[in-house]
Amino acid sequence: MKRWIARIIAGLALAGAILLGDAWLFGGTADSADAGTAADPTALPPAWQSMTTGEVVITPPAADDAEKTGSSPRRLAVRIADEPDERAQGMQDLPAAVIADQPIWFAFAPPRRVGWHMQNVRRALDIAYINADGVVIDVERMTPGGTGYGIDAPIAAALELAAGAAERHGIRPGTRLTLTD
Repeated sequence: MKRWIARIIAGLALAGAILLGDAWLFGGTADSADAGTAADPTALPPAWQSMTTGEVVITPPAADDAEKTGSSPRRLAVRIADEPDERAQGMQDLPAAVIADQPIWFAFAPPRRVGWHMQNVRRALDIAYINADGVVIDVERMTPGGTGYGIDAPIAAALELAAGAAERHGIRPGTRLTLTD
């Protein structure tokens, strides 16, 4: 009986040491995966690091819409996923802070139907589906762990942003998005 109690106590002590060691190594944050990679950008996935950067020009749906709302084209810095491994990487395994600050432009040549999932993604996203003319067809909200996202139309590009960012930037169906390098 004493042997079992000693084993239970040793197991609990080991589990406590592991938890305390994790909190100490990663600064005591609730999401140690975020803390480890946020402090060390080289810890981000290689496919993420290989993405180039560019800028998306966001133009309201119609010229008269810009006059009514007083809005004019805006610019948004993005990472560009134009290689298969970069598109497969997407926002997976990235800290929530990186997801919030680093939208991704997915390029597809030729345009095609594409499905999306949110496995291994730590934060809800907005995704804008863009046709070959550079016009947003639809915007969808995706949640962590979800699957089956996409539209039943070929797309030339998609823009993933942190949830709520599409609305803040005025991205909705009819908006023109133009990638510049």
